[in-house]
Amino acid sequence: MKLAGAEVEKRVEKIGKVIDYLRENGDAFTSSQKWQILQSLDDEYFEWGMHDHICLQVYDELGLLPDSKNPYKAFSLLVDEKLNIKNKKVIEIGGGVIPRLGKRIADMQDMGTITVYDPYLYVKEGEEYPRLTLIKRRFFSITNVSSADVLIGLLPCGSGSIIVNSAIRYNKDFMIALCDEHNSLELFDEYEDNDSWIETFIKHTSKEVEDNGMGKLKIKRMEEIGKQYPIIYNERG
Repeated sequence: MKLAGAEVEKRVEKIGKVIDYLRENGDAFTSSQKWQILQSLDDEYFEWGMHDHICLQVYDELGLLPDSKNPYKAFSLLVDEKLNIKNKKVIEIGGGVIPRLGKRIADMQDMGTITVYDPYLYVKEGEEYPRLTLIKRRFFSITNVSSADVLIGLLPCGSGSIIVNSAIRYNKDFMIALCDEHNSLELFDEYEDNDSWIETFIKHTSKEVEDNGMGKLKIKRMEEIGKQYPIIYNERG
């Protein structure tokens, strides 16, 4: 693909921003992750459905991610639209290396707060984030969330069932963009015949939400996140 002069300059500027960032924050990434972050700058790669979390986090951090492909912006706006989190205490499970969703939500909040859990979080020494707390460890089912208002997860994979289980145990609102991986099904023991794990998960979560007086389970799909990843949340009457 041949690039015009202006396109070349724009691409060089993007590459320069990414290289500078990786030099300043090199200890946050492995060598293979750094290579992936640089390699994936090609816009065409996004058109093929690229959803590599490490790359997306860095590009959003640097303002290089267009709105049409920005899961953090889309998800944060949806969370606020449906659960009104500006003045609430939010917990995000599985925030990634660079907590882009957490930072976006913190910027949206007035008196609220957000706490992000992930064992791979990059917590840079000396940096402080108003309203945002970073906890560099895994979130467990036994974690006490009684003081929170909302639990969220953007493609948290194996933690999806943990989030739902905690939300139901403490009667908290929740929103999760489900991915196609899991490592535990804490709400149930086996799949239903002919259903994928996501279909079974949604059915059982819907029943648990209704049985525990938390309203109805709603489902939404978004281009920015990937329509193959259903977003589920409870909506109280």
